[in-house]
Amino acid sequence: MSEKDKIRVEIVIGPATVRVEAPPDQIEEAVRNAVTALRSALPELGAEVSMSGSAMAKPVKLRRRPTPTCSELIRGLIEEGWLDQPKTLSEVVQELAKRGYHYDSTAVAHSLLDLVRERALVREGIPRRYTYRRLSSIIREE
Repeated sequence: MSEKDKIRVEIVIGPATVRVEAPPDQIEEAVRNAVTALRSALPELGAEVSMSGSAMAKPVKLRRRPTPTCSELIRGLIEEGWLDQPKTLSEVVQELAKRGYHYDSTAVAHSLLDLVRERALVREGIPRRYTYRRLSSIIREE
């Protein structure tokens, strides 16, 4: 029997975790044996484990990569050189959307302002019509 034909079950009882792997026709017996072994090894778990009930398999959670913050994404645009030329708030929002990150324009505006305060970006223009670009790109041009 190949590895892919076997069933894998993870049993968690109190502080103990047991992984059982067996062919489909033997899995019930293997789980029962594992629970019995746990009960004998950890007598204090006897009240928690009932052989009359079925053993509960714990689903394995997949770890997801954390979603980058709006500021992290804008920093990425800065590093790529995308913000070497002046860009408006709406252009930044559209570029993030093109890359699959849909942020509200107010969230992007706050992140841009934070980056201006950190001196990673410079903001030029008049209120409601600001443009943003990398601070170092201005220094290079002068």
